[in-house]
Amino acid sequence: MDLTDYYTFEFLIAAFAGFMGGLIRGFTGFGANLIWAPALIMVIDPVQAVAIMALVGTFSSVQIAVPASKHVNWREIYPIILASWVTVPIGIWALYSLPPDNIKRFIGAFIILIVFILFSGWRYTGARNGIKGRLAQSVTGAIAGLFSGFGGIGGPIPVLYFMASTSPANIQRANNVIAVTALIPMVIIVLTFNGAITQATLINSFILFFPFSLGVFLGTHGFKISQPEVFRKIVLTLLLIIGLSSLLF
Repeated sequence: MDLTDYYTFEFLIAAFAGFMGGLIRGFTGFGANLIWAPALIMVIDPVQAVAIMALVGTFSSVQIAVPASKHVNWREIYPIILASWVTVPIGIWALYSLPPDNIKRFIGAFIILIVFILFSGWRYTGARNGIKGRLAQSVTGAIAGLFSGFGGIGGPIPVLYFMASTSPANIQRANNVIAVTALIPMVIIVLTFNGAITQATLINSFILFFPFSLGVFLGTHGFKISQPEVFRKIVLTLLLIIGLSSLLF
């Protein structure tokens, strides 16, 4: 097998971005693809980038999803998951339809928007139970699925919903982990149906799995010993820089 394509600066960027994304994913339960997507799309075809993030994310998420499932509020999560699966194909259709440069800039703008929302401290204050609550959860899932299919960046949408709850931090993090993980299977199914999962996709995913998983491992253990607010500010600043870079370059 020719490994020449992997001894490049571009692939090193992809691997490092994967490690940083995994680090944030392990610590917060979300946010990996906000770091990883802009870097991958700069060096790899956007469709392949989304496929790689989905494949790597599936296997790497097991180490945090299994223990997190014990703390999940399933009543809140299932409408979000079901709605997201419905809209993933629409997002993937947009991914195939738009030019790569437009996708990169859209992702950059989306990241900046999410950062400003998180910096502002905005919280969802609407209904969480009954018909209105289910509607809010379904809309949250539908938007998340759309962005997951489009650029693998749907995770922050349910996170904004869960962060507004009064649940303890471990339950909020568990909800984040499971909701973000559940976005992935439908992305893989639709991309496979469209023939996007090739041998090269599998090889790239296998190689990038290791730096990403290392990041997840370190981030998971860092969650237990670090100061969440300090880490949160560092992550948001990093995301802002990445979002601006995606728009400008």
